[in-house]
Amino acid sequence: MKTPPKKDEKIYEYFTPPKSAEKTLHELKTTKAELRVKKGEKKAFELFQYVSKNVPAYKKFLSEHKVDPTTIKSVKDFPKLPKMNKDVYLRKYEYADLFPNRDFSRVTTIAATSGTTGTPFYFPRGESGDAQHEYVSELFLLNQFDIKNKSSLVILSFALGIWIGGMITYKYFNQLARKGYDISTVPVGPNKDLLFKTISSLGKFYDQIILVGYPPFLKDTIDGMEKTGDSFKNYSVKIISAAEGYTEIFRDHVAEKAGIKNIYTDMVNIYGTVEMGGMAHETALTTLIRKLAHKNKEVFAKIFPNIKSMPTLAQYHPDIVYFEEEGDDLFATGFGSSIPLIRYFFPDRGGVIAFEEMVKKLKEAGVDIFAEAKKEKLEKYIVKLPFVYVEERSDGAVSLMSINIPPQVIKDALYDPSLVKICTGKFVLSKKENRNLDGSLSVHVEIKEGVTPTKKHKETIHRILTKYMRKNITEFDYLSAVNQQKSYLHVFPVKFSNPRFFNTAGKHRWVERGTV
Repeated sequence: MKTPPKKDEKIYEYFTPPKSAEKTLHELKTTKAELRVKKGEKKAFELFQYVSKNVPAYKKFLSEHKVDPTTIKSVKDFPKLPKMNKDVYLRKYEYADLFPNRDFSRVTTIAATSGTTGTPFYFPRGESGDAQHEYVSELFLLNQFDIKNKSSLVILSFALGIWIGGMITYKYFNQLARKGYDISTVPVGPNKDLLFKTISSLGKFYDQIILVGYPPFLKDTIDGMEKTGDSFKNYSVKIISAAEGYTEIFRDHVAEKAGIKNIYTDMVNIYGTVEMGGMAHETALTTLIRKLAHKNKEVFAKIFPNIKSMPTLAQYHPDIVYFEEEGDDLFATGFGSSIPLIRYFFPDRGGVIAFEEMVKKLKEAGVDIFAEAKKEKLEKYIVKLPFVYVEERSDGAVSLMSINIPPQVIKDALYDPSLVKICTGKFVLSKKENRNLDGSLSVHVEIKEGVTPTKKHKETIHRILTKYMRKNITEFDYLSAVNQQKSYLHVFPVKFSNPRFFNTAGKHRWVERGTV
């Protein structure tokens, strides 16, 4: 399959990392935000021109949608372009045709989707794509984790295999160490016992421990550390998570248990995909804004007018990934792997907010964000990058009687003080139908290790879940009120680490389609 480029053929470089990350970080804090966006627009348009001329599959794609590439004069014309995703683009054409000039020679690693939505698709990555992730990560690690002046023990708990999380995270931490940063990475995978032993054996030799993994796994780990006779509060802990969002209730819980010193700077959640790697990440500013929105409904409505539950809010580099919104849909353009993507569509509800626009929206809601940042001593961490927000995936909710039940409501309920001593926070939500095809919800809830599920546990969980659902989902409250004799919620406490529902080897699946 590998067909090397012709000798006279110029290789297109979409991204070249700056020589000095510290200089770039200074520029992100001091220069006008709109300049970065304009650079992103220019690069996205240049990428489109290159792809429309050099990628066989994209040429066919445009032709089939009757789009003449010469009529696209700038990113303002991008809405005329067809949106692409796995089904209508990546799986439709011959694999080699997805590469510029059918050139497979620059691929160095290959990741794949988990296969939860169909047959796995293999996403190749080149060094240029990995350099993007390394560059972005170096910036926020310098800015918020002070890796230049602190020695760091990185505990990588992503599953190590063909999945992108463990692969690229190990790679960029290793590259940063080679640059001279005092970083040691231990790729333990999703193995809590090994993680505990590693921290107890090595943690004392480092200024800080950086825990990296899926939010539910990290939460389980942090909750379980004290049983070992050690505690995360004995160390300076930072957290990097990815693959799914979480609530501010979750953040507060994890921060308290882990002894997080600064809740704004020390926890970073990444918005990424296997298609394009890490696309955006939380910052001290996004966490501050999110907490303000969590406390104030007016702020929430002003920033997220079409969103019902708290979305992930992150900042991104538009010259690496260029985001667009159309209605509630998100599109991304970038060359994060060896397959360039133009207006790639993710099944996420969300939107894009320019930096200046965010400041204005907050002002209209009565919030001076710079004054709030000063109050929390966060001024020095502010980077002037645009924002992207992402709600639970559009296919993530369970529909009951035309009511969408988002998993996030269940997540919040399981962090109620009445349940944190009983439940791990993990569950599997599904829709169940009886013989009469009457629908109800089934929630299989994981009980903490060492706790035997009882009837009383079941009743307590049912009561708290019902309370949260009726409080947060108006339609469900109405349905329950008019049908008081009927239960629409069935709770099943499940023993800790039951392999039927709770597989620790990969990303946890909160929703199960079909009946249980």
